[in-house]
Amino acid sequence: MTNYIKPYKFNIVLNSQQVSAASSGNPNDCTYEFNWSNIPQGKYKMGFSYKGQNNSDFVSNDSPQVFLNLGATPSVYQANGSNGSVISNYIGALHAETHAGAQVVFYANLQDNPDVYYEHLPTSGPIRVQVFRSNFTTLFTTITTNQDLANYVMVLSFEQVGKIDGYNL
Repeated sequence: MTNYIKPYKFNIVLNSQQVSAASSGNPNDCTYEFNWSNIPQGKYKMGFSYKGQNNSDFVSNDSPQVFLNLGATPSVYQANGSNGSVISNYIGALHAETHAGAQVVFYANLQDNPDVYYEHLPTSGPIRVQVFRSNFTTLFTTITTNQDLANYVMVLSFEQVGKIDGYNL
């Protein structure tokens, strides 16, 4: 394997219109196949950006909440009423942007949500993205006509952190 002197960075582009056959067919719950063997193992921080298509019937103050399952353990813990704290796949929330003609698109810029850290990346397996309501259990739908979330493009941005071959990053 190559000795990296500078931080190793990479992006994974996820398009809700190009999902795995194992996917639900609903943009709120998408599965993507990915070959992790091309990525060097190590500790990584990850952020994401998201741009959705028009959700024209959106009438709600409920913000879509994004969950990501890579098959690796994230540095995210969720407090709750019974277990205290559990590891969570939660990675952040989406903003609503209103345009003329009652058009609403959901988005998140890379700096909008805190980074998530992974001690290591998976060596195989799919990527699953789920978008829920603020209760974290109900898949996001619009209030007026109960429509699913519109299609989207999401970019996962990874940067290796810690030490690589004895070099501090």
